[in-house]
Amino acid sequence: MHDSRLALIRIIGSQWASAAYGAATMFFLVVFLARMLGPSSLAIFLYIQAIASLFAIIQDGGYQTLLFREKVSPSKEIGLAPHDLVSGYFSYIILVTLLGSAAALLSPVAFKPALILAFIYFAFRCVTNMISSLLKGKGSFTKEAFWRFQINTFLVIPVILIIWYTPPSPEKVFLGFIIGQLILLTTNKIREFISPPKWTLPPWRIWKTCLSFIVISGSTLVYFKSGIVLLKHLQPDLALVGYYGAAFQFLEGVILLATPVVHLLFRHMRLSWLDREIFSKRFGKSMIGVIAVALLITATGVIFAPKIIILFFGKAYHPAADMLPLLLLSLLFLLPNFILTQGLIALNGERYYAVAAFLCAVFNVGLNLYLIPRYLAIGAALSTVATEVLLSLFLAGWFIRWRRTGRTAQEISGKGKEEKKR
Repeated sequence: MHDSRLALIRIIGSQWASAAYGAATMFFLVVFLARMLGPSSLAIFLYIQAIASLFAIIQDGGYQTLLFREKVSPSKEIGLAPHDLVSGYFSYIILVTLLGSAAALLSPVAFKPALILAFIYFAFRCVTNMISSLLKGKGSFTKEAFWRFQINTFLVIPVILIIWYTPPSPEKVFLGFIIGQLILLTTNKIREFISPPKWTLPPWRIWKTCLSFIVISGSTLVYFKSGIVLLKHLQPDLALVGYYGAAFQFLEGVILLATPVVHLLFRHMRLSWLDREIFSKRFGKSMIGVIAVALLITATGVIFAPKIIILFFGKAYHPAADMLPLLLLSLLFLLPNFILTQGLIALNGERYYAVAAFLCAVFNVGLNLYLIPRYLAIGAALSTVATEVLLSLFLAGWFIRWRRTGRTAQEISGKGKEEKKR
């Protein structure tokens, strides 16, 4: 028992250290680029990066989550081993990146070279993320943490060298990213994960699953970011956007620290997805744990909000202290939603989750459009809380039906219906 606890501490510690290192290196890089590029070129770089990151959702294609899950415990209805999924994924990335680059080249958008380079960079990033998914699927979380440490290191160093010794530009930043990922991917250590592309598209059953994950990623991005975007466009005070953004950083910080733990719990649940009783016990313990953590963080944040804001951002951001308790209130639903969503995906229920996430995104945008003109940043915070509550209701409803009906994991995934038809 003592050894297992030490192993768990080592795993979580390595994951948190890797996440902190990644955040620190990216922050350092943005500061470095701000000084070297200047405001105008930095704005172009950030703009292109934002567009390319949206396209990266399509490049990812939902494969990262699928590979993680299938590496832990394969689904019969998927019908492909992780090795075959990797080969098909390479073909998919190449095809999507070529189509995206061609569309950028033929479109009237500005900064075409930088945008195409950004697409290529995110294609390589999909490959490095794929290796992370496979390592986590194997249970090699410490190795995965070190892999992400390497990713961030190889991202930053080439960019610094290129920008320092040549005239800086946004194009050269993305070129540096590409060079760094290429150097990393040509090392001998990753050959076990790389297999030659199969020049055939994945079967329809894979597309259906991946489409669900794409919808989930896109919808989640919308209802997490729509508040700050609409706050900027629906009221004139830019400082208010800054206050809200500062308060929201704490929410994102909690998510950053929670993600490695949630991935561990996902693997734990997926290993028992075919055993209803064991899965229910593991799921229940996970829910109790995250609810306790959510209560602790929320209570601490509500009590010490002004001191926390001033400590991290200074007295100029004191108005953000009024928004922070309300945003932290959403953690009472957001952290349990983490477990609900991972449990649902572990049971192959991603189609339902995709529909729920899409409806929550529509609800969030609509509520922001109504509340922000009336209550400004408080309205955006209320919308965040309400959206998490709605998602909790959707997901909890699914699990209540799952418990009451006694359906098996195979029936949830659709296999039971197919067998009945036969």
